[in-house]
Amino acid sequence: MSQAAKATKPQTRLDPATRRALLVQAAAEVFRGREPGDVSFEEVADAGGVSRSLVYAYFGDRGGLIAAVYLHNLDQLDREVGRALDDRLPDDVRLRTIIRRYLLFARDNEATWNLMAAAGALRHPAIQAAKRERIERIAASWGSTPSTRLVSRGVVGLLEAGAQDWVDHYDCGIERATEVLFAVLWDGLAGLRSRGILAAS
Repeated sequence: MSQAAKATKPQTRLDPATRRALLVQAAAEVFRGREPGDVSFEEVADAGGVSRSLVYAYFGDRGGLIAAVYLHNLDQLDREVGRALDDRLPDDVRLRTIIRRYLLFARDNEATWNLMAAAGALRHPAIQAAKRERIERIAASWGSTPSTRLVSRGVVGLLEAGAQDWVDHYDCGIERATEVLFAVLWDGLAGLRSRGILAAS
């Protein structure tokens, strides 16, 4: 959008939370399929129909902008997984569902998934805090001890790495990939329970 177009386009006054959410959505579209370092604030400002200075005002710097997009995409993944879960189902069915949802999300949103992987490696405080919160949430279901946090981090790491490898190579179908990851996790969790590291379901 040119500066002239911006000048003639009537500006809609939105509350800050709504404006920020719309800017994050616009930024997510601009980032999709690109290296985070290649995206300029001007592009995000143009996509959001605002000034470059307003993007800076909301996100501070490139790290803050990338972190906001990462958290937006992470929330999408968590919603996808959450919608598929049913507490009435047996544990093994729920675990298979979680694994399959991870794989489907990575496959159907490959550019987004790759961006999450790149952004997730950043040491930005907001990204690291979100990762810790997810680990703690999983660990809480097992008793929130140092051991369960370690297990939680391993489970999430395996799911993310497994989904990334599957997206990169696609050398087996989704059913096979689901079963392989399920076998590793289910048998591993069973072994932890038999050793008393995790509480029995």
